[in-house]
Amino acid sequence: MRESRLLVDARARLAMGEAAFGSKEGLHELQEGLAMLEELLEDPGEAACHAIARNVGRSYLARIYARAAARVAADPHIPEPELEHLFRVLRSFDDTGFELPPEARALKIEVVRRLVGLYYEGHGAGAKQPVLEELEALLRGDGAR
Repeated sequence: MRESRLLVDARARLAMGEAAFGSKEGLHELQEGLAMLEELLEDPGEAACHAIARNVGRSYLARIYARAAARVAADPHIPEPELEHLFRVLRSFDDTGFELPPEARALKIEVVRRLVGLYYEGHGAGAKQPVLEELEALLRGDGAR
């Protein structure tokens, strides 16, 4: 079976996004590749490629999440711009229809927890406490994704 042009282009964009994982350009390529996969999956005329497109999406999701999780685990002092970028990368998958890994919410919350710590650096503990409590509620499952 010959792959559709859209699937070929989506794979290329996702590969570029993965290769440039830490850059704005990489994020853009990732988002474009995911959008192409979504477009393909919504097209009944491309039904022959749907299973492959789902597998490609799941594969990139797993690899990107693994890289992000490894980065967060490796360094407790990631700079603010990098944390913001990691959060945008992780959020790219939220509305795609691909099933997120079980640890997705906890990873995003950890990134946000660190960002809150940086944003509120120099403020009293009382200033950031309400935000941290809201994050804890999300981690317990009292909130959305």
